[in-house]
Amino acid sequence: MVRSPFLASILRSLFSGRISITVVEANEITEKFAWRFIAALAIVLAWAASATAQTVVVGTGNPDVDVPAVQAAVEQGGGVILKGHFSFKRPPTVPTATPFVGGLAMVLVSKGVAISGTQDEDAEMTTIEGGTTPFYVDAPGSLVTIHRLRFIRPKGDAILVYAVSGLVIASCKIEGIEPLPTIGEGDGIDIITSSGIPMPTNPGKPENISGTLLIANNDIDLAGGSALVNTAGVLVFSVGVPGAEVEAYVSGNKIINTTEPAINFRRVDGRVYVERNVITTGSVSSQKAPRPEVIRVVNTGSYLIAHNSIDCGWPDAEAIGIGVFSQFADWPMERAIVVDNDVTMTPPEGTAFGPLSAGINIRGFAQGNVVLNNRIRGRARAALSVDVFRGGIPDNNALVINRFDDFEASVADVFVGVDVVNTRIVGPGTVEDHGIGTIIIPVPF
Repeated sequence: MVRSPFLASILRSLFSGRISITVVEANEITEKFAWRFIAALAIVLAWAASATAQTVVVGTGNPDVDVPAVQAAVEQGGGVILKGHFSFKRPPTVPTATPFVGGLAMVLVSKGVAISGTQDEDAEMTTIEGGTTPFYVDAPGSLVTIHRLRFIRPKGDAILVYAVSGLVIASCKIEGIEPLPTIGEGDGIDIITSSGIPMPTNPGKPENISGTLLIANNDIDLAGGSALVNTAGVLVFSVGVPGAEVEAYVSGNKIINTTEPAINFRRVDGRVYVERNVITTGSVSSQKAPRPEVIRVVNTGSYLIAHNSIDCGWPDAEAIGIGVFSQFADWPMERAIVVDNDVTMTPPEGTAFGPLSAGINIRGFAQGNVVLNNRIRGRARAALSVDVFRGGIPDNNALVINRFDDFEASVADVFVGVDVVNTRIVGPGTVEDHGIGTIIIPVPF
């Protein structure tokens, strides 16, 4: 451990190696994100609005009429406008390529289409009630948009995407979820090409999904989960390959009442921006899976996690606000940037914190990641922590100018675990350091 009062000189040396991010550069990155996001959203929504074929379908409330009518419309491609109240409350008949959420769905989207809802004179959105996976997207090489639809208690998930080249899911509402009893899970939006958690020996079909993915301005309430039922908000597993990468934006979403991650990325080839989401977990966490994380990014990918607001009220002893990690040496987590987030940890009084409890946690095969200018409040084992995990030793990660106002740590504001290598810490707060080659530069505020 090294402590030095010569802040300017050490800051220069601190960032002369593989970690080269500065506050100015971080601001430039987030500004670039905003403009890229706006431009991409405008282009795709303009395409949706100008789709040559416009098919209008009006809901009847009869699932035996509504489901076939919507299926027939999306099969034509182009633009599909849905109006009124639809019922999808009948058994699913469309097989899905992955059994991740049950293996059956209601409507198959197999070609390029822009599906949009409307508002009636009472400002009520187009509504789809019930149904097991109301929309299943398997449209290789095609652009698909789903815009301004309201889903009421779908089963399994609201939207499942398995193959696409360009995707927009924007301004939709999901009001409750009915987990499938066969798997005990229910999600809002799933973009997945694997049958489960992707692994180097079984990565799924990441080549199926490429291009720009926009998940923006959705209102997702996953009420319906329990301690024995996993409910997640936006899940993206195994997408993009070299030469057909993804550029994924998850931005401006409101997500509440999840028992598992609100936003969950694993194994991406491309860039991911998780920005300006407002997340409130609620007070129930799943006991089926260990250490729930509100925002979880795992394995490969280039990640920016910025300007999110998180209130984590889970009672789990190892709950984490933002988790950045990899459990596989072949898929390391490298150069993620976690900047300018507000994380509040609000577990029940008397919670005994576990060894990975933290506002923001880096662990496993994780190198060159930067946690910068975040605000951590509430209570946990630590506000920030870096830990060995599944044999992976974090190396050369930086924790810079983070704030811990109104935070109560059971161990320390910043915790560096045994054998963790070359962590850089700049800023205020208490530090418990068990690492190797840690550099600590106290900066009071």
